Amino acid sequence: MNPLFSISVLILLFLFVGIRIIFEYKRALKFRFGKYIKTLEPGFRWIIPLVETIQIVDIRVITINIDSQEVMTEDNVPCSIDGVVFF
Repeated sequence: MNPLFSISVLILLFLFVGIRIIFEYKRALKFRFGKYIKTLEPGFRWIIPLVETIQIVDIRVITINIDSQEVMTEDNVPCSIDGVVFF
C-alpha cells in the first residue's frame, strides 16, 4: 500500500473525528486539557481530537407546574395557591 495514501487517510480521519454540530438552543463549553477555553456558539464546529473536549449546555427556559394547594391565611380565610418554577 502506498504510504502517502495511508497518511492522507489518517489525516482525513483525524479531521472528521473532531467535527461537532451544536444546535440552536444549546451552547458548548470548550475545554483544552480540562481548562476552559471559550464558549462555542451554534453551528458546525471543529475541535482538536484527544486534546479538546466540549460540554453541551441547554439554554432553554424550562417550567414545571406545581400542584395547587389550599392554605389558610392569618384571618382564617381559605385560599388556593398555584405555582410555577422557572429554571
